[in-house]
Amino acid sequence: MIDGTTGAGKSVAIRKLLRWIRARGDKAIIYDKGCDFVSKFYEPHKDVILNPFDERCAAWDIWSDAKEAPDFESLAAALIPQHGEGDPFWVDSARTIFAATTYQMMIDDKHECTIENLLHIILTSELSTLGEHLKDTEASSLVSKSIEKTAISIKSVLATYIKSLRYLHGLDEKDAQGHRKRAPFSITDWVQDESQQGFLFLSSNARQHTALRPLISMWLAIASNAILGMEPDDDRRIWVIIDEMPTLHKLPELTHIISEVRKFGGCYLLGLQSYAQLETTYGRNAARVIFDLLNTRFFFRAPSKAMAAISSEDLGDQEIDISRENISYGANALRDGVSLGHQNKTRPVVSPAEIQGLDDLECYLRTPNSMLITKLQLKYDRMSNLQPSFFKRSIPGGKAMESIDQALIFHELIALHELDETQRNRLLAIQQSTYENEEEQQQTRARQKQTLAKASKKKNPSTNATQTQQLAEDTQNALQRETEEASITQIEPGEMYD
Repeated sequence: MIDGTTGAGKSVAIRKLLRWIRARGDKAIIYDKGCDFVSKFYEPHKDVILNPFDERCAAWDIWSDAKEAPDFESLAAALIPQHGEGDPFWVDSARTIFAATTYQMMIDDKHECTIENLLHIILTSELSTLGEHLKDTEASSLVSKSIEKTAISIKSVLATYIKSLRYLHGLDEKDAQGHRKRAPFSITDWVQDESQQGFLFLSSNARQHTALRPLISMWLAIASNAILGMEPDDDRRIWVIIDEMPTLHKLPELTHIISEVRKFGGCYLLGLQSYAQLETTYGRNAARVIFDLLNTRFFFRAPSKAMAAISSEDLGDQEIDISRENISYGANALRDGVSLGHQNKTRPVVSPAEIQGLDDLECYLRTPNSMLITKLQLKYDRMSNLQPSFFKRSIPGGKAMESIDQALIFHELIALHELDETQRNRLLAIQQSTYENEEEQQQTRARQKQTLAKASKKKNPSTNATQTQQLAEDTQNALQRETEEASITQIEPGEMYD
């Protein structure tokens, strides 16, 4: 674990570790928020990038890493996380529909397994059509016309998370001869191929991160489960580097994975800016369990007293013996005397003030099976860029994807107006949990505003044209007020996929 505020030196420490991993020939899965590690370490002949906004992205889809029903359920749990202590029904139902739909697409011959077809079936199909696709599955009752408003609510939750899949469109593009332009890529196969020695980068930059957060969380879950699916090996090393971990969705069963992965050769490095972020994402109890499972710890500067106290407490206490000399004087010279006293006192090995006062690139290191606490002074190594950090991919559109985009906006925003206030607020809370902060949410809403005009011209399966027009106008007016209040800069049309 590497803990410390921004700019304190965490990335420098991780870069040093990555150079050592590369020299050893070990495999690594790297979450790269900001694409910095891509620019410094990416080697096209042996490394892989997963970022659908990047032209170098491998051709991954759901069915590359899911072959059995439980696989689809695991992917659904990672893509659609459970947040907070609210009613789990909506998230569980959305997971059930997603898992059942993707599994049914694989086992029947009615639909080719493509992201476009998946989004079309879930988002633009009438409930009766979706119900027919899910006939005889546990999800069939969740899309019944008899519970239309419940189905609308579930679709709203689905739209919130599966919209990230929209950006995978075009990775499976074929040439004139019908051959795929990019070779299909499986995370599981890559992880379990002992001949692979490269890095797998799961990258995003600031503009893309909100859109990609569900995808990256799912990819990390796939990689983790792939490691657990291998034979135990004391000599194998597969590194999973997750800097800025709280910026991702809650990873399902992370505590179980970290506790079990060691015997399969898995090595996890988690980077945090603040322990409080970990508690926010995983809850107090799970955060403590994760903290306890990470044995080697680097503590960089923590500006706040509360967070510095956590670091200080974790580094432990020391017991010291304090000797005191007492001199007494009497009226008679024979009554003068000297006595020695001893007092045992416990104090922190490193005080919170010392944690707060660390300079950049300074940290304290605690290793397992050792009582020693080491203060390190790292040296900044200026690394040249091997490759561009980001190479923009043009995501194809077309009428089919335009219809899907409009359906996403409809189910995530407009359809909520058909629900009562209590249910609408519950679903809005689920949507808000997908954003890292309020600013991200406001920026996304501003982008969605550009698409609402198109949505108002389309008839949605669950609403007639007049209702859709009115709902679109109401939502657009609400977003207009929200935009004006927040003073959000107008985003030009066409920026949605930049």
